[in-house]
Amino acid sequence: MKRLVIYFHYDPAGCIDTACRIAVQAVQKYGKVIFVTNGALAPADRVWVRQSGAGCIERENTGFDVGAYREALLTIGREALAEYEEIILMNYTLAGPVCELQPMFEAMQARPALDFWGLTRHYAMKSPRFGGNVPEHIQSHFLALRPRLFTGDDFWRYWQEMPLPKSYEESVIRHETRFTPYFAAKGYTWDTYVQTEDMRGVFVNPIMACPRELLEKRGCPFFKRRSLFTPYGDELRRTDGMAARELCAYLHEETSFPLDLLLVSLLKTQPLAALSKNLHWRYVVGMPTQTQADPAVLGLRLIRYALPKTDAVTDWYTRQAAAQADALMEQAAIWFEKQPLLGILSPSVPLYAGCAAAQRRQWLAEKESLQSQAQVPVGEEPLPAPNCGWMLVRESAFPQGIPDCKNQHDAWRLALIAQANGAYAASFETAAQAVARADILNAYETAAAQPAAVAKQLGRLIKHRLQTK
Repeated sequence: MKRLVIYFHYDPAGCIDTACRIAVQAVQKYGKVIFVTNGALAPADRVWVRQSGAGCIERENTGFDVGAYREALLTIGREALAEYEEIILMNYTLAGPVCELQPMFEAMQARPALDFWGLTRHYAMKSPRFGGNVPEHIQSHFLALRPRLFTGDDFWRYWQEMPLPKSYEESVIRHETRFTPYFAAKGYTWDTYVQTEDMRGVFVNPIMACPRELLEKRGCPFFKRRSLFTPYGDELRRTDGMAARELCAYLHEETSFPLDLLLVSLLKTQPLAALSKNLHWRYVVGMPTQTQADPAVLGLRLIRYALPKTDAVTDWYTRQAAAQADALMEQAAIWFEKQPLLGILSPSVPLYAGCAAAQRRQWLAEKESLQSQAQVPVGEEPLPAPNCGWMLVRESAFPQGIPDCKNQHDAWRLALIAQANGAYAASFETAAQAVARADILNAYETAAAQPAAVAKQLGRLIKHRLQTK
C-alpha cells in the first residue's frame, strides 16, 4: 500500500526527542513521512529529519495540530495526495511503538470498506470545557484516511473552511471531536483498531484511563505522553490514580521502550509536581536494620539549609522530620541506586496541616522569582522536594557544580536546576508515615461527604486564624 504519514511535532526549543524519533522511524517502514513542526527546529534536529529521509515543513506556531495538518495537506496538494492509497495524520503526543506495527496495518488493510480509521476512540460525554455534548469520535493523535474520503470535495472543504484554533480547547472542538461525526453524517464509514466497546460504560477515554490494559491485552502500539503528567485531580475523578504508575511498570518490565529517555524529555517541558503525582515519586524507607547504602560511595552530598520561622507547632514537626531524616540517611540513599533519574531526595512535608500550609504560602511568595530563573516550567503547585531544611543530592545531577544553598528559595532553585538537567526531586517517608497519610486522606474523604462536618471544621479554622492575628 502506498501510504503517506503527516507527522505533527511541537517542542518549544525546537528539539526532536528520542520518543519522536522512535515513532517516526517506526512508521517510515510503512510509508513516506512528512515531518511538520510548529516553530523552527534546532540545527542538529533539522539535520536529523533530513538524514532520516522524511520531508520537512517548519511553520509558524499557530493553529496547533489543526494548522499543521491543514498546511501540510494544502502544501502537498490535492493532485499529489491522490496518488496515495492511505494518508495518516499522526502527532507527537503518542509515544511508542512498544510492539510491531505490522499487525495493526495488516488488520486494518483487511477492512477495505472503511473510509477512515483510527488507533483509539473517545466515548460521548458532557463537557462544558469542550463545547457541551462531546460525541463519540476517533482520537486525533492517529487518524488514517482513504481515497474515497480524501479525494472528495467534502474533505477539502472541511480543511479550507475551518478557522484555525487559538487554544487547545478550540482545537478539540473544531477538529478532534468534530471530524468523525462530520464525515460519518455524510455517509463515510469508520472504526478504530483498538477495540474498547466493553469499556464504553466504564471509561470515556480508555487510552488515558487504563493504558496498560490497552498495551498489554488489546494490541495498542502507542500510549499518550500526557498519561505521565495529566492534572492529577482529573485522574482521581475518573480513575484510581494508578494509571501512569502501572503503565511505567509495564514499559520497564515487558518492553524495550526507553522510558527513562522520555522522562528526561518531559522533565524539561512539564512541571515537576504534575509528573511527581502521576508517577508517585514518593518513597518509603525502612528502619536502620534494613538495607543501607553509603551516600558518599553513591556520589551523594547532604545539604542543610535554614527555614523561615513559622508557628511553634509547625517548627516543631519540621525539626522532628529533619532529625528523623538524619537517622534514615543510609536507607534513603538506597533509592538513588534504584532510580537513576533521582537527583534530590528529602523528607516529606510533615503530616501536620500547618506544615503544608506554611510551605504553600512560601511557594506562592517565591514562585514568580523562581520562574524567572528557571529553565523549566515551575507550575502552580509547590515542588515535592526539598523540604524540612534537609536533602540528599546526587552530585552528577549538577555537571556545573552544586550551587550554594542557604534557604528554601535556594533549595527549590536547586531542584529546578536538576530538573533542567534531566533529574527529579522527590520525598521519602517511613512506612508508618505512609499509613498515617492514607488514614488522614480517608478522614478528609469521610468529612467531605458530611457537609455539616465540613462547615464546623471551617468555622474552627476561621476562629483559630482570628485568634492568632
